[in-house]
Amino acid sequence: MTVHDKRLAKSHDDVLEAMADALDIPPSQFEEAKSRYEAIGNWLDRPDSTIAGYDPAISPQGSFLLGTVTRPFTDAEEYDVDLGCRLKATTAEFTQKSLKDAVGYEVALYAKAHGMTKPEEHRRCWRLIYAAGAQFHMDIVPALPDAQRYQAELLTHGYRDLAYDVGLTGQAIAITDNTLPHYEQRTDDWPQSNPIGYAAWFRGRMRIQLAVRKRAFAEHERITASVDEIPDYKVKTPLQRAIQLLKRHRDCMFAEDGEHKPISIIITTLAAHAYNEEPTISAALQSILTAMDRYIEDRGGVAWVSNPVNPTENFADKWTEEPKKRENFYRWLDQAREDFAIYLRASTFDKMPAPLREHLGAKLVDSTMAAVLPVAVADFVAPAIATTLSNAGDMARAERAVESINRSGPQSKPWVRS
Repeated sequence: MTVHDKRLAKSHDDVLEAMADALDIPPSQFEEAKSRYEAIGNWLDRPDSTIAGYDPAISPQGSFLLGTVTRPFTDAEEYDVDLGCRLKATTAEFTQKSLKDAVGYEVALYAKAHGMTKPEEHRRCWRLIYAAGAQFHMDIVPALPDAQRYQAELLTHGYRDLAYDVGLTGQAIAITDNTLPHYEQRTDDWPQSNPIGYAAWFRGRMRIQLAVRKRAFAEHERITASVDEIPDYKVKTPLQRAIQLLKRHRDCMFAEDGEHKPISIIITTLAAHAYNEEPTISAALQSILTAMDRYIEDRGGVAWVSNPVNPTENFADKWTEEPKKRENFYRWLDQAREDFAIYLRASTFDKMPAPLREHLGAKLVDSTMAAVLPVAVADFVAPAIATTLSNAGDMARAERAVESINRSGPQSKPWVRS
């Protein structure tokens, strides 16, 4: 159910679904952002482009690729659209600086041709600023294919199965970083990234529910397309919805301390690990909030949140030098567990507990509930987290889903040494 459908909520899950939908980027803005980054791609690949010979390709990454975008926290903020600009070349042909400059030159020409302000250079990207009405900017990361070196590094560290899983490692890239001492030198020692591989792993954690949602979408729209033909962004799974709600809870809780708030990649990774293909948002939140911290490893006294497609990378690397970040993660997790549990265990769904209302944003909560609640709600509605029998059924379904994933898809931890 979505707010746009103007259907009345009948359960906790209906309310949470509507709230997550209100947090999502509106379809019109998503399509606008998509058309604009495709326009940039066409510009970079036009016949008289100075980099056309390298077959430049623009692709989304980050939350736009994962389907976990959340609406900006305030009207003054913008959607951050992360893009990769991959050239078919090697590190023998470019330094990091020359690649950054080559892409930046064409991006600047695009901005000038379209009456935009000059792009901003950031550590790893060029930021393209649109007019205020668009409410988004685009961060364009110059990159080169680098799967062979990426896979070799995994083999060196003993991650054989992961290295040979082309679906997870075959799209790895080398990126630029203007803070590195060898930024202007010709070397193959470039920073690496693998946003497409990460997205493939993330998609594998929800493959069953993604297929279910696509089938339901096809039936609702009365189209005959196969599941594979329906774009991922047309539907949302309970995992994606849960992450959107958790990110907004985080944003509200740390509205005055954005520098030390838990970062999205940690929340997203741990949530995806803990998700067991639950079919509802309430069940997904219960599993995620209960188990997500179990996937934080202790490596010689260092808290480690592994990049699932590069376990030598620690998403929590700042926790050691900035202990407040680690402290705030656990403080946020405790608060989220308490806030959502109070609501999900309530016998009625039409009243949002004050702490959860505060930590999701009063404006969001009040406007969403006003839109989806019936004039009168039944005196008793079963809580979303209910009886042992219900939980046992959920557990059985989850176990069957996990068994299916274990047989046919990427594991939560595909990096077991071999």
